[in-house]
Amino acid sequence: MFAQEGFHGASLQRIAQQAGFTTGAIYWHFESKDQLFLAVFEQYALSRVGELDRAHADAPRGLPARARELADQWMLRVSEDPGMVVVTIEFFVHALRVPALREQLATRLAAVRLAVGRILDEDAREAGVELPMPAQDIATAMRELGVGLALAQLTDPDAIPPDLYGRFVETFYELVLSASKVGGARDAS
Repeated sequence: MFAQEGFHGASLQRIAQQAGFTTGAIYWHFESKDQLFLAVFEQYALSRVGELDRAHADAPRGLPARARELADQWMLRVSEDPGMVVVTIEFFVHALRVPALREQLATRLAAVRLAVGRILDEDAREAGVELPMPAQDIATAMRELGVGLALAQLTDPDAIPPDLYGRFVETFYELVLSASKVGGARDAS
């Protein structure tokens, strides 16, 4: 319901009705629509972490190819389920005005960012590459770039090809590998 009708458009009555519950049953478990959304989003974030782990496990070897696989998987996810991204942005704006809610959303948003940082750190160590900055910082920048490109692609699909994010991420990591090799050769001399 949230993805279909938006956060503000989805009523607890309709959500309860669709789920086969009474509104009272919803309030028994969640004190507000905000808390219900956070629970739904938490499950979404955890499913995204699982998707990332599976995509990473199935990705070809090599840091650039593996990173591209994650980026491409994100853009595919958005194209298949654009409503969740849109409602998350709607809720994000809503939460900015309520500090406690903002903190609760930030905690849930961090799950994907932390997973990407963990994956990137593992891949860099496996490849013997020294990253130019902490893996978590790169993951944060890449995640936000991915969200921005996904929104831009939803807005203007002709201007933003679905593979743009993946190509950019792959190129970035190819440059990181190249710089690492140059730096390693310089250090050896």
